[in-house]
Amino acid sequence: MAKLLSLPALPTFRDPAGSIEVRPDGAYRSIRAPFDEEILAFLATPLASEMVAQGRLVASEVVSSPHAETLVLRHPRISFQSYPWEWSPGMWLVAAELTLTLCSDLIEQGWQLKDATPLNVLFQGAQPIFVDVLSIERRDPHQPIWLAYGQFVRTFLLPMLAYSRLGWPLRTSLTRRDGYEPEEVYPALSLASRFRQPALSTVTLPSLLAKTKKGRAGKGTPQSVRDPDLAKQILLRTMRTLLNHMRKVTPAHRFSNWSHYAETANHYSDEDHADKRKFVSDALGSARPAKALDVGCNTGVYSNLAADAGAEVVSIDTDLPAVDRLYAGLKENGKNILPLCVDLAHPSPATGWENRESASFLSRCAGHFDAVIMLAVLHHLLLHNQIPMDRIAALCGELTTRHLIVEWVPATDQKFQELLRGRDALYQHVTETAFREAFGKHFTVSDELTLANGRILFHLQKR
Repeated sequence: MAKLLSLPALPTFRDPAGSIEVRPDGAYRSIRAPFDEEILAFLATPLASEMVAQGRLVASEVVSSPHAETLVLRHPRISFQSYPWEWSPGMWLVAAELTLTLCSDLIEQGWQLKDATPLNVLFQGAQPIFVDVLSIERRDPHQPIWLAYGQFVRTFLLPMLAYSRLGWPLRTSLTRRDGYEPEEVYPALSLASRFRQPALSTVTLPSLLAKTKKGRAGKGTPQSVRDPDLAKQILLRTMRTLLNHMRKVTPAHRFSNWSHYAETANHYSDEDHADKRKFVSDALGSARPAKALDVGCNTGVYSNLAADAGAEVVSIDTDLPAVDRLYAGLKENGKNILPLCVDLAHPSPATGWENRESASFLSRCAGHFDAVIMLAVLHHLLLHNQIPMDRIAALCGELTTRHLIVEWVPATDQKFQELLRGRDALYQHVTETAFREAFGKHFTVSDELTLANGRILFHLQKR
């Protein structure tokens, strides 16, 4: 199998004020004049230092002379970059909350955000961080209109409203960098939904006004007001309204067949559960990984074990409600786990200009993890996704630099049989012997344990 692709991402180019390039030792932001003076002025404020200390704003270090032709700032790298199309609803909400509360604090001190998109936010574990310092600009004290309002609605609010009210997947943001226009959402809403907030003010009225002369004419220079305090209060009220709208449309945790799997997995006895947890804990204690990937994490039982062992964990699952439930728990316990909705059989592709603006999931994984956990996943890849055993083994050999903790589910297992669906003859070759042979090309067995239910746990080390 070919090595995981690790193409360098393009330096960003959409902001006329500057660009950013991610390197191994940090993210380097180049800022053109005259925007450099404004950013330096903001970074010198107590507010900037406070936001960085709170973990809300990425730190910035000047690495070129302020008198150079182009100002260069260095930001520390976020360990594992994620994108909105991989987030759960709860992550979308906290990213929106960070954007709006950050902007409110900036407004209070004479600054504001000039744009507002989920792509300005990254996650360090469960903690959102605003990373685009170039979005910060001085505020016109007489301007009561937030020019980024429309962008926030299109890229944050309408995708969440479409998800919660219409069932449109959040992952469609992969191909909709600029979000939804109100006119796209309006026809899909029921008549009653159109006249309930927040759809009324963010979908219905803009859609109706767009068809009138008034709607077409309302695109001139925003009107200013004489009283600076009035302008500020109007802006702050806008932030509060958007925040309330976002909270209103973000659904409570939904249930799925997998969101309570850990509590309802009756194909494990209590003894099997205990033995499995001990085996994984011992393997993690022996491996002592710095960075772990938990594939098929469900609600994070084993992700938590990896975090307790000192690893920085990225947890992926195909089930959005399960990932959302895991994230909700992380907000309480603060463990260093980043949960993402990613299907290893169909991982997030590279996208954007030249397919290099946003990196694929596999390219982000390249060389990153020294341990991978794959429990109760292999039979899904083999039978449901129809991925050959040798291809799975080769990919595992590329995903981890050292350790693999994997579970073999035999053909006699009830879950194996459910996925088989009578195709016994077609999958006769899927055996424990075939598993050992395929994975043996890339790994050696450090330890193994057969549970009472017949499943076998392996701690493998890379050759």
